[in-house]
Amino acid sequence: METFVAHYSEIALKGKNRPEFVRLLRRNLGKALSGLEASISFEDGRFLIRAKGSAEEVAPALSTVFGLSWFARATISERDYGKIREEVMLHASGNEATFKIAARRSDKSFPLSSTELERRLGAEVVSKTGKKVRLDGPELTIHVDVLRERALVYSDRSKGPGGLPVGTAGRVVHLFSGGIDSPVSAWLMMKRGCRPVYLHFYLAPTPEVPLTSKVARLVEMLSAYSGKNTLILVPFADYQISTFGVPGELEPSLFRRFMRMTAEAVAPALGASGISTGDALSQAASQTLWNLKAFDEGSTLPILRPLLSYDKEEVIALARRIGTYETSLEEYKDCCAIVSRHPRTRVKAQLVSEYAGGYSFKQLVWDSIGKGTLATYNQTTRAWKSGPLREGLHLPAEELKAEAKL
Repeated sequence: METFVAHYSEIALKGKNRPEFVRLLRRNLGKALSGLEASISFEDGRFLIRAKGSAEEVAPALSTVFGLSWFARATISERDYGKIREEVMLHASGNEATFKIAARRSDKSFPLSSTELERRLGAEVVSKTGKKVRLDGPELTIHVDVLRERALVYSDRSKGPGGLPVGTAGRVVHLFSGGIDSPVSAWLMMKRGCRPVYLHFYLAPTPEVPLTSKVARLVEMLSAYSGKNTLILVPFADYQISTFGVPGELEPSLFRRFMRMTAEAVAPALGASGISTGDALSQAASQTLWNLKAFDEGSTLPILRPLLSYDKEEVIALARRIGTYETSLEEYKDCCAIVSRHPRTRVKAQLVSEYAGGYSFKQLVWDSIGKGTLATYNQTTRAWKSGPLREGLHLPAEELKAEAKL
């Protein structure tokens, strides 16, 4: 049985809403530790986690839970100075030359104050080990937390991913290509508490191709941070046929408008309140300020772009950190591969709207949705389950036709 202590990040700033954030964080901790028979309690502003898995299993799971500021393997002691001292001495038995004691007494009924604990324990460590006290930058920091029912002693704190618990900021439809940017953007949306539903447009004759490609594997990787994930696959063929002959310089902006309209169409049935993308301002010709305006024009939902101010090197660094970079580089031909790579940098939003109306995009969107696939990935069982998108969204064929006419 391993014991860990963990503390939340900016949840501390949430005032009267804090209990709800704590509840969702506790739920997410339970999901991340499923299979390890973990018990999770919330005591005096920190989570106390007991799990039957090894420390090597528990720590990686905790490192994926957004909302955690830090976590550490801990030992539990009675609220007795002698018992606490014994645990501190065990933590001080290593080869570090310098140390400090960081004590926190959340229960004021304990007879020693935090400062007194630090001084007395520090003096005993010096006497028994010969280590030197260094308050600024010590090799070893031994933490002592005195709670109402117990004391915790720990020394190696690991940094958590920070942010907010996934699910606290609602749900977004996330445009997902499988390149470098879109997985990183999804990760950042999760860090801000959003739960992404991934929307991918594919060229292949059947949805089984993207479901066995890097697209599905990237969603699986991101599931480590969010748990169960949903991937919507929409075929690109109808759009390609319907817009044959469109000027090449308008093609990227027009297709991006189609993607946005599709995301907007499925959002209500998914309970999504926004759309997110991997756009970075001026990183590509299709992502200039003018072309982003053409993308957003007419949307009834907010468009969120967490990578807006990132340069490519920063995106790549984050992709490497979260483990998606190498997979994103795998060869895969998506719809973006056949869209013109020489778009106008200053497309007028009105012009895109006129073309979208001329090609009956509203009808085209619902026709494409009717042929789409909804796939879900269960992180616990590591299995995919898929079926018709229309059935997954509970939209009968007649309703799809009616929506297209609105």
